[in-house]
Amino acid sequence: MTATSAGRVSGKVAIVTGGASGIGEATAKRLAREGASVAVADVDEANGKRVVAEIGAANGEASFVKTDISKTAQIRRMLERTERRYGRLDILFNNAIWFRHGIATELDEKDWDLTLNVGLKSVFVTAKYGIPIMRKTGGGAIVNTASVHSLVSFAKSTAYDSAKAGLMGLTRTLAIDFGPDIRVNAVLPGAILTPLWDKEKVSAKERRRYAKMVPAQRMGTGEDIANAVLYLASDEASFVTGTSLVVDGGMLCRSE
Repeated sequence: MTATSAGRVSGKVAIVTGGASGIGEATAKRLAREGASVAVADVDEANGKRVVAEIGAANGEASFVKTDISKTAQIRRMLERTERRYGRLDILFNNAIWFRHGIATELDEKDWDLTLNVGLKSVFVTAKYGIPIMRKTGGGAIVNTASVHSLVSFAKSTAYDSAKAGLMGLTRTLAIDFGPDIRVNAVLPGAILTPLWDKEKVSAKERRRYAKMVPAQRMGTGEDIANAVLYLASDEASFVTGTSLVVDGGMLCRSE
């Protein structure tokens, strides 16, 4: 990974939440490689600083901001520190997520609240306090990590599916309210192989089953999503707002 001085987001400043691993890590590195200065925000300080160091080793510019995205005060600090360091904000990639699966009669209310706070409320809060910063220098682009769960539902995903479905409505409303200088879109990953699969102890057999479900016949990667985010964040997508880009290897094409 080598930073590009004349890249597709050269001179822009980006915040990537959940940037310490998986989709967030891949996207932070992709944006940096294309010339952006990147603030990596996460609760995982060790891996967040690792990502920043790896970007720096490739001649990119990045900094780490330890942030619990479920807390408004920490979101505001993340935004303020980024503006103070880089003088502007052009790209917000709302990617952080926390969730606990369970059916409605068994899911703890605290787990529902935290899932919705991290996966949905945080996007509202970053918009509330981040958009005024973006507008100081002419606007920018917001990209939200939704999911195929935004469009179809899965068993025991009560809170997660609710957060991801709500995120689609919020994406559209923000696009309407803050255009034309702020573009807001969502990327909808399918089955993407990230460290979360190891944390959830998803077996090799189950992973093969997911791969066989899609026309692409493989699991997606963080880089697959990073490429989509880069497009939505770049000037190439200047006429794209209020929409969703599904990156699922064709999973939703299936009728069975």
